[in-house]
Amino acid sequence: MHDGEKKEMKWIYEIIVGKIPPFSLLSYQYSILLQLLFLLVLGIILGLVFHLKTISLAYGSLGILVAVLWSMLILQQGPTLRKFRAPLSKDENELLERYKGILFHKNHYEAIPGVAIFVPFMLYLFYDGSGLLKNWLGENPNILLLFFVGLLIWDICYRMGLGIWTSILALWRSLELKKLAEKRTELEHTPYTELRALRKLDINNVFFGLISLLLLPLLKSDPPFVVMVFAFMTFITFTSFVSAYLISKVPWLPPDIYNLVKESSFAYVGTSLKGVTHITPVVYVFDGQRIFFNTSKEAKKLKVMRKNNKVAFLIDKRDMSNIYENKAVLFTGNVKIYGVLDIPLRLIQMLRTLRLFITKYPEYTRKYSTSELPKAWQLTPIIARILVEVKPARIIYWRGAKQISVPV
Repeated sequence: MHDGEKKEMKWIYEIIVGKIPPFSLLSYQYSILLQLLFLLVLGIILGLVFHLKTISLAYGSLGILVAVLWSMLILQQGPTLRKFRAPLSKDENELLERYKGILFHKNHYEAIPGVAIFVPFMLYLFYDGSGLLKNWLGENPNILLLFFVGLLIWDICYRMGLGIWTSILALWRSLELKKLAEKRTELEHTPYTELRALRKLDINNVFFGLISLLLLPLLKSDPPFVVMVFAFMTFITFTSFVSAYLISKVPWLPPDIYNLVKESSFAYVGTSLKGVTHITPVVYVFDGQRIFFNTSKEAKKLKVMRKNNKVAFLIDKRDMSNIYENKAVLFTGNVKIYGVLDIPLRLIQMLRTLRLFITKYPEYTRKYSTSELPKAWQLTPIIARILVEVKPARIIYWRGAKQISVPV
């Protein structure tokens, strides 16, 4: 994808609206809110002029709300991918460039699913004797009302098409990225920030699918359309959830560092407060995505981290016979300190992490789980030991005498 195409990366809807003042003068978030206000005001005016029932105004407002919520989610794709950094893997970089090139193709293929939904819907609505129009607009609606409803239906159908387009491409992207990640060598990887951004877009699509259920009150009088909404919701949420899950399984560390973190047993945590540094050795576990260590509730480092959550976390492998075989990785960033309030939301993660500690350090956990030891040394989660997650912002890797900065 060329630089000009990277900057463009817009769908046809964004391009059209971006040329119409005052929408063109605003950021996309404010532009969407202004569109919502404009459509609501226009719909209410038309409803009052043609004496529509209150329920008809409510239906119209609900349809506009769905379109705007979908826009707020789906239009994050362009700005997010425009800021995307290139992976340090040629194959993964080519894949993601292909993904962006298809997603925002210059021929605007993203409009095809929307047209495929819109045309049959309109034909059914006007020529197959559906009672939907009567429920919405009453008997013999004015041509202006029909035109406004047609525009609103197109708006909704176009966004439904975008949901299908983005979720299918995202699932394909995630499947291929996971395959390519298994073939990495040395320092090849896609940075953590970019993987997290892709997962966030997939989670947005999950909500996109769920929002479609708001259309049910508009279509409840026509069972086939109710079934179609449920089918659409199921398809979008399922494909997007699977895509997000696959992305969560793609390692964000290159193989050299991944293996070092996975295989080592000890690390050093550096903290600082008011110019005073503090370094202590710790045991840790790595679940393939996140690094955890635990510490006593009485530990000095915990008291420091509660006031300043910035840390340095060093893992090294030493070979005294050959200095060039030494390896080390330094993570600098923030920590997340788990507490009682995290139990309801992250219980499964906490139990999984406890099992990782038991598996990796069986002697340590067996000895330190006894109540005969001082309370500060016991392993009772939350009560005596606190779980801490390292969230890297920067990575420096040493291999032999060579220092390498690794994008996060």
